[in-house]
Amino acid sequence: MGMTFNQWAARIANRTDLTGRLTHLTKPLAGVELTDKSFEEINRLAVDSLLKILSDQKIIGSDRTGYIVGTDRAVCFQDTPIYGLIQNVEHEKHRRITNPKEKIRYCGVGLSFIKPSIYHNHGGRPVFYEKTEIAKEKLSASEWWRIVDLEYIGTENNDWNWDIVDWTHEREWRVKGDMSFTLENGNVHIVLYDPLCVTEFLTKCSPHILKNIHGITTLTSVLM
Repeated sequence: MGMTFNQWAARIANRTDLTGRLTHLTKPLAGVELTDKSFEEINRLAVDSLLKILSDQKIIGSDRTGYIVGTDRAVCFQDTPIYGLIQNVEHEKHRRITNPKEKIRYCGVGLSFIKPSIYHNHGGRPVFYEKTEIAKEKLSASEWWRIVDLEYIGTENNDWNWDIVDWTHEREWRVKGDMSFTLENGNVHIVLYDPLCVTEFLTKCSPHILKNIHGITTLTSVLM
């Protein structure tokens, strides 16, 4: 049974586990040296990536190097409330601290959009969590960009010796290809990691962008 936008928004407003926004998190521009950089420094470097996205009003989709199955690129979003988002980012921080050579998947820097806009205007859809080879059998090749591998490989004697591939905590959505958007509709909300990222952003951001963004959220403030 359908509902109005206001009814949908009211339902979300009363839930801590749901959100009406989809968030795309970015990372430093290609070629930027990250060796010996702390996670906080890497986040500040990612502000330049965010500013380029906002200036171009376009997000470039990831390819196979960004874990996309098939030949199509896709833009990735997380369907997580703010508290869940910072927890996911802190998980990436922990991975980086544990192994400084760990690939940076994303930082706590990005932008979010109203979910119905991504669905209706950009064809965004939730991903298909399944073992990749099984998912390929169920979806046509033109839909493989929606596949995210999910596997629990264990032993029958239940000794908890499992090999697990599970990214369902991101509740991921994707948009096929690149995604162009418009700042002027007031739909774009900015996500920044900490106060130093906010200073970096406000110092470098053009007045036009600042005038048209919906707001700014500082993720580390959620943990205080």
